[in-house]
Amino acid sequence: MPLPLLILILPVLELWLMIEIGSQVGALVVIGWLLAMIVLGMNLLRYLGASSMLRSAQNLRSGAEFPAQSLADNLFKALGAVLLIIPGFLSDFAALLCFVPFIRRLMFKRWLAKMAIKTATSGFYTSGFRPGHFHQDPFQNSDFAQGNVYEHQSSAHSKSPKSGVLIEQSPDASESSGSKNT
Repeated sequence: MPLPLLILILPVLELWLMIEIGSQVGALVVIGWLLAMIVLGMNLLRYLGASSMLRSAQNLRSGAEFPAQSLADNLFKALGAVLLIIPGFLSDFAALLCFVPFIRRLMFKRWLAKMAIKTATSGFYTSGFRPGHFHQDPFQNSDFAQGNVYEHQSSAHSKSPKSGVLIEQSPDASESSGSKNT
């Protein structure tokens, strides 16, 4: 299901579920439940923020588990706390799933598998960074190929592109013998 459609449907489902449960057990019970879950989620988020870094540092020092696994475990717990803060029964159920260790491990493995597939399909070499591009000489057909240097003398936002000095150098000479304005 696409994310925009889920974002539109989820609040409607949450509201419908709150109305249905409220008609069965009473509106005050539903409001009390929602407020209790908000307070619980805020306290859990506060607790997890402080304890997760300490626990990750201790695990890293002792070598008990990989730091990435510990951080991902704490990330899913924090996601569960945030889901508890969001009012609704479906988000509360999803939050409780984030606190079950077996389900957390399954979510972590699924997330790693998705990242591996995404990396394999799009590749590491995105945004034009391909191995074949690095061996090409960018200065192949220019004055720079002969060892010349172009010194720009005006501002970078200048409208005239030829306002500088071309310092001609031969590749075997170490000092420049002349310069000409272009």
